[in-house]
Amino acid sequence: MGERHEQYRLVELLLVPDEMDVWVELSVHHGVWGHCDFRGRPQPLTHANNAPRLAAALQELEQVLGVAAEHGEPTYYGRAEGYGLGAPDIIDGLGPDVTDAALG
Repeated sequence: MGERHEQYRLVELLLVPDEMDVWVELSVHHGVWGHCDFRGRPQPLTHANNAPRLAAALQELEQVLGVAAEHGEPTYYGRAEGYGLGAPDIIDGLGPDVTDAALG
């Protein structure tokens, strides 16, 4: 198991109030949630350690807000599935390499 450490922008929560309601967006960043790292290398131990944490946080957020989450649009980096990230297509033992994407 890896060492615990802090990571800037690991998760972001955006709250946008309007006249009738509040719109909430949760974004996850970095490769610690996925089946593969950004180079496409499988990371089963990292995924096994972190995916349940993300799922628990999302479920708790739904309970606190009293409304079920809706998945956002898939991105170049992945897609939401259930309370985590969908598994990527694995070709020749590797997932997609997304290191060519612009930072940000």
